[in-house]
Amino acid sequence: MRKLIAAMGAAALALGASAGEPRIPAAAPARAADRGAGETLDRFFMRTRGITRIVHASEVWESIHSGGKYFVVDVRPAEEYAKGHVPGAISIPIDSLFRPASLERLPPAGGKPILLVCRSGHTESMALGGLATLGYEPYVMQFGMIGWNAQTMVKAGSPRQAGDAVRGLGGPIEKASGSGLP
Repeated sequence: MRKLIAAMGAAALALGASAGEPRIPAAAPARAADRGAGETLDRFFMRTRGITRIVHASEVWESIHSGGKYFVVDVRPAEEYAKGHVPGAISIPIDSLFRPASLERLPPAGGKPILLVCRSGHTESMALGGLATLGYEPYVMQFGMIGWNAQTMVKAGSPRQAGDAVRGLGGPIEKASGSGLP
């Protein structure tokens, strides 16, 4: 099967080159930087046994009142963050999280643990892998803001299906001031 796939790939490259289309380069050996990132991520998943490190909203609430164990980063779009967020969280949307200016806003790798927050838990889980690759020890808040809010209507299934209420911690939210995001 692998030989068939390799032959099909070589044929596609040859046809693309003869048709004047840009040629896709063959896979290059892994660069040292790529191996280093892969090794960092491998060590992270060995330590965590491949299980996402989830923090319940109630633990986040306790952390806020006891001096802040976590550096909370909200990875939702700025507009969603402005409507309400976990108290003390900073806004770094996922589409800009890995830019140098955004990474400079984070504590140093190995410092205070980063807790990622989004709407439902999906986006924060994607960000976790990227930060782990960079040497951070990230956590995610269970169910994101759904887990934080008192009640959220969630629709699953067909558009005609009524929404179900999901009950979270009911913790307070901060709203961004009109002068810009924190």
